[in-house]
Amino acid sequence: MTTNPSRRDLRTSTTVDGTPPPARPRREPVLGSVPFRDLLRWWPLVVLTTVAALVASAVVAWGPRDPSYRATTRMAVTPLSQSDETFLGTSLIRDAGDAQRTSSTVARLLDSQRVAAATARSLGAPWTPASVRAAVDVKTVDETNMIEVTARADAPGQAVRVAETFAQTALKDRWQTVSAELDRRIAFAQKNTDADPNAGEESRRLQLLTFVRQSGVDPTLSIDSTGPAVRVDEVPTAVVMVMAGAGGMFLGVLAAYGIERHRRRPRDEDVAVPARELPVPPSETLSRKP
Repeated sequence: MTTNPSRRDLRTSTTVDGTPPPARPRREPVLGSVPFRDLLRWWPLVVLTTVAALVASAVVAWGPRDPSYRATTRMAVTPLSQSDETFLGTSLIRDAGDAQRTSSTVARLLDSQRVAAATARSLGAPWTPASVRAAVDVKTVDETNMIEVTARADAPGQAVRVAETFAQTALKDRWQTVSAELDRRIAFAQKNTDADPNAGEESRRLQLLTFVRQSGVDPTLSIDSTGPAVRVDEVPTAVVMVMAGAGGMFLGVLAAYGIERHRRRPRDEDVAVPARELPVPPSETLSRKP
């Protein structure tokens, strides 16, 4: 096998003047447009931010903290059957075919701004609608017709009071709407009964509607019980410090990256237009023999 002498090895190729080409610089790992080697120069900054975050978290975690308590009031949902016609046109709770779905719908209705505002007025200062909504959580109990109103406060008695007041206020707010609807339903049934005294079914509905209206209680929603307040466990100190240390380290790296990017930003006076280099033509025979 013969080799072509005119073929040059690309690895040993030379420039026109015979000198070997410069070696290509080895690429370094980069973060964005900043090499890691340049970021490592700012390790004191990363250490400083990490230590500062750890010290701050230790002061907060080991410092005096007010205890927090939680109390829960349970509300029972007793929905009407889907085929009920007596209470048509009212906001009394009707079975949705699934206990979880029925309770979830009611819980969303109870957890409203109007109920929170009325609860704040009942509790008095310093409670506000915003603070009530932040302290109270309304949720359902899985696969049951139960709703839990959980309140959080600095004292056990206060937590119980907030939970019970919210539940009672929600019942009163609902009854204002339901009672007005029952009055309209009773007037309609009364009109039909007067027109036909022998209408037994309509008369029975009228009696039931009148009984519920006079009772002043929503038959489909009631307060079941309120449990004693329990102390809320705070986040462990070790978890707080680990999270703070990770956050401080991230901020340190981010600051170092920002500094390096700012240093590498070209300035108007530093930008120079490189001169265009003309290619060197290959050597040629300047003279020929005659």
